[in-house]
Amino acid sequence: MTARDPAAPASSSLRTGLRVIETVLEREVSGRGGFNVSRLADEVGMERSKASRMTQELCDKGWLERREDATLRVSREFLALAGALDAGPLRRARAVLRRLAVQYGAGARLSVRDGVLVRLLRSESAAASAYGAADQWRTHAGLITPCWCTGAGRALLLDHTEDELADLLDGYELIGVGGPQAARSVQDLVRANDRDRPGGVVAAHGEFEHGVTEYAVPVRDSHSRIRAALAVLGPRHGLAADEPALRADLTAAAEELGALFR
Repeated sequence: MTARDPAAPASSSLRTGLRVIETVLEREVSGRGGFNVSRLADEVGMERSKASRMTQELCDKGWLERREDATLRVSREFLALAGALDAGPLRRARAVLRRLAVQYGAGARLSVRDGVLVRLLRSESAAASAYGAADQWRTHAGLITPCWCTGAGRALLLDHTEDELADLLDGYELIGVGGPQAARSVQDLVRANDRDRPGGVVAAHGEFEHGVTEYAVPVRDSHSRIRAALAVLGPRHGLAADEPALRADLTAAAEELGALFR
């Protein structure tokens, strides 16, 4: 089987997919009958074959659902993700991330999962730290990384069973992606999460990049569903000395952010 590139989805394809979802949602809100693929293609000005492929992909992601009459509707899963992207929580999260970044002289990030991808929503970094220029941890929203070899990704998968992880990563080549300590198989990922789950904090040492440590926690809503991941990352020798306090601060910050997600 040919391995798939986890960063393959192009921005243009993403924009098209979001336009399709928006069109379906607007139809639902209007109270009129839903679109089938043919009518949806006409509405968005897309070839029917392309619309068919796009809607199937969105259904496979769990963002659209087909009713019994073959019309489409937006799934609860997508609406939950959209809630995570709400501008209000993101604005309020900035202060939490900034506080962590300054306190530990590192990078602080808030991310969500999209299939096997981890998408960065917001990032903050300290201007400088005792361990070097913290600006090296500064990055921009939209960064995409694999879920199996990052602290944030593993935090987002903490509730997954081994079978669920196997299904999620079926067809993806884990070897050759990430740092020297990255998971190379589903079993490696299961063992890593089994190790970190009891404490509720993922400790990813050298999993995405050599010499880089990432501590991450899931952000849960009031129903205990994982909605996002909060992470602090920096050089291992710098963060290790502060590990007990960092674990406590991350856990408290995740609880604070969890209250922001509907």
